[in-house]
Amino acid sequence: VGAVTEAPPLPALPVPELVLDASGLLCPIPIVKTAAAVKGLADGAVLLVIATDPGIASDMPLWCKATRHEHLATFRDGASWKSYVRKRGRAAAR
Repeated sequence: VGAVTEAPPLPALPVPELVLDASGLLCPIPIVKTAAAVKGLADGAVLLVIATDPGIASDMPLWCKATRHEHLATFRDGASWKSYVRKRGRAAAR
């Protein structure tokens, strides 16, 4: 019988202002929906995206880098992936 190990603790994540459930959607739709959701948020607000497509683990950090939003974390949670994004403020857009 193998030893049971716990996952390392995650950094404290902020409470999201909005949760987007993109479960069952395949690439690129979770990112397309993320882009639309972020537009409706105030600067500095946090969005939590829940997805079942494992591609979000690489897509979300790349999208955040390209759009200059802050990628806080993406991790697997059971059958889903959770991705936290903070909308960039106007000062960061320069």
